Amino acid sequence: MKEQWELDLQAKYKLPIEQIPGKVYALHYETPRVVKSVSREYAGRDPQEDSSGLLSARPIRHYVGWTQQQNPRKRIGKHAPLAVSEIVYFEPGTLPDEAELKLAGRCPKCQEPYRDSIAAQP
Repeated sequence: MKEQWELDLQAKYKLPIEQIPGKVYALHYETPRVVKSVSREYAGRDPQEDSSGLLSARPIRHYVGWTQQQNPRKRIGKHAPLAVSEIVYFEPGTLPDEAELKLAGRCPKCQEPYRDSIAAQP
């Protein structure tokens, strides 16, 4: 089942969500931290949320995301303060590209797999 934000983007771009072009990015946090996201992958099975999104189930070292926004800093700043977020990957891509990076990518700064930051699912 698609989230409302996905349905909204499909309506706006008149494309399936998987085909909407955007930017894929990866963030590195020197000190692991709890971040906000629309992604349930980081939130775990009993997600906590506030008015701006789901909270990660635990402090994480990396966040991989996708945005179609013209100013990606605005989107990236919603996860955690920009002062503690280091952008280590930023390339054109789609949601399937984001999913692939989450599962198979490694941080160019510390070499840890991005998948280590994904919350365990039931």
